[in-house]
Amino acid sequence: MSEAVHFDHVSKRYRIGRPPLSLKNLLGGLRRRPETQERAQERAQQRYHWALRDVDFSLQPGQSLGIIGPNGAGKTTILKLLSKVTYPTSGRVAVNGRYSSLIELGAGFHPDLTGRENVYLNGIILGMRRAEIARRFDDIVQFAGIGQYLDTPVKRYSSGMYARLGFAVAAHVDPEVLIVDEVLAVGDMAFRRKCYDRMAQMIKNGTTLVLVTHDFSAVQRVTPRCLVMYRGQIAFDGPAPDATAEYSNILRKAAQARSDVPENGALSQMVMTHAAVIEGVKLLREDGTPAFTFVAGETVRVRMQLRFHEAAPAPIFACSLRQPDGQIVYDYTTGWAGVATPTFEPDSVAEVEFALTLNLVSGAYQLGVDLAYADLSCYYDRMVRAVDFVVVGRDGARGVADLQARFGVVHTAPAEPAPPGASLRADARAENLSVEISK
Repeated sequence: MSEAVHFDHVSKRYRIGRPPLSLKNLLGGLRRRPETQERAQERAQQRYHWALRDVDFSLQPGQSLGIIGPNGAGKTTILKLLSKVTYPTSGRVAVNGRYSSLIELGAGFHPDLTGRENVYLNGIILGMRRAEIARRFDDIVQFAGIGQYLDTPVKRYSSGMYARLGFAVAAHVDPEVLIVDEVLAVGDMAFRRKCYDRMAQMIKNGTTLVLVTHDFSAVQRVTPRCLVMYRGQIAFDGPAPDATAEYSNILRKAAQARSDVPENGALSQMVMTHAAVIEGVKLLREDGTPAFTFVAGETVRVRMQLRFHEAAPAPIFACSLRQPDGQIVYDYTTGWAGVATPTFEPDSVAEVEFALTLNLVSGAYQLGVDLAYADLSCYYDRMVRAVDFVVVGRDGARGVADLQARFGVVHTAPAEPAPPGASLRADARAENLSVEISK
């Protein structure tokens, strides 16, 4: 069986700050003094950015792959190479069969054309014949759910409507390879669920899927395999449930030096300086004994051992609980709690504790902890999956939280006889539980 997607040791570089071609620049280059070979090589390296380095993976028909990683890791470059928007500097990219891609919001749409006209325009761009689009037009419109705005120019659409229409067209091309970027993040929750269900069905029908997202639960729901990208290279390639844990561990091992921390947006990229490190995390019962299995409703003490290499004024501590699929169950910080933390001196150690009441149903859970700068510019250290533990329920409750429901009948009264041919409607009130008859 031939591969649907194949990346064969692919690298991609971009030129940085290339000036426009002009007579002045040409003459300036002629007048420049000859430079040494070492200096020329140094200048050449400074002019290029390697978005990808030696990336290698393949997918068979009907397989799916999730790609996660911080901003600038090379995720979108992979999708652009797959979509043939750009081409590799070295290596080979092969996509076999008809492919459909959604890598940029509104790509392939003309703002002055209506939604109806753009369905045809975008469908033709994706390789469909006009008759084929006409046959699937009603299905596309129904899936997008924007029928009343179909004859409105798309420049008046919201970003969510763009995503709805774009994905609806891409998903009805019946592609052999579907390529989807993070554009679905702008849609509402119900539509995202609809899209993920559609993608799962397409995979069952033999479509190969490549999905880039920051939503860990979406990756684990749709793609059993996941790549973690970091600085243009594959840092992890394996089962999606393990990728979310490896994501944090990889970043911890390859954390940037303090001087390399970006000025803006660093926390969202999970940059860690290691000016302070989390050396250990323990789960303790109330009596101080360590454990990994707890009864629902039990209080657990989370103890963190910390080492500070530099001064840390008023850092923010946080803990989180996740299910094995990556879904967040609970997340809380000292900042949200309004707890003032002290300044920790250089070359000092400390222990910090959280007390959590595990009002959870039976199941496995993952504890995460992190330590952030007071201004939330970046992390000192972060562990998404510090400890795994199990909660044993006391009843048959399902879901996530144990809300300890209590049931009881407030009051009963004899029901009035029902007229012939009437239908029943239950109407429960605080002081009277009765049955009301309506025609």
